[in-house]
Amino acid sequence: MLQFITKTTQRFSMAEEAQMAIEGGCRWIQLSAASIGDIGLSLREVANEIIPLCQENEAFLIIEDDVNLVEELKVHGVFLRDHSRTTVMEARERLGAHAVIGVYAASVEDVIALKGLDVDYVAVPVPVGDAPVADIYARFIQEVPEPGFHIVALGEFGLDELPGILEAGCAGVAVSAAIADSENPVEATSAMIEVLEKARYGG
Repeated sequence: MLQFITKTTQRFSMAEEAQMAIEGGCRWIQLSAASIGDIGLSLREVANEIIPLCQENEAFLIIEDDVNLVEELKVHGVFLRDHSRTTVMEARERLGAHAVIGVYAASVEDVIALKGLDVDYVAVPVPVGDAPVADIYARFIQEVPEPGFHIVALGEFGLDELPGILEAGCAGVAVSAAIADSENPVEATSAMIEVLEKARYGG
């Protein structure tokens, strides 16, 4: 699974970024709330630009942190950077069983604290370490056996790192600059998906 997280850039609007990621084959878009005010549009306005793109291409749209907006616009779900149990439980109660809920967790302790909650996936930035990224994630996942949700690697990864990340036990990767700042975002997305699919299914 490849997830693209929008970002503010000089070259493209967030809607254009989402469009190019979708053209490259990505079907999981996360609308970032970070620095949204810098572009002169509200999160709602940007979401309304991206929603039709996702609907036309059967892509998931996740909005960061704003449960009210997710509920209002009826998009697929929310990504919570506040990983407190109370926040997560309130989001599930508000959005219902059908909604996708992702949560940010920076440490093993953060992930363990979420066990038992109705969470779909947890995005984990690259843990600190000197070993290859795949080995670091493998050790991380070994410390949280059977969490009850998917663990997604969050960061900017090279194509050569992707197979190892999946082999380590991650369900997928979530990237931003690796696509948005690339010379050709469509081709960058397509290349990542090709590598991930080969790693998952062989070939």
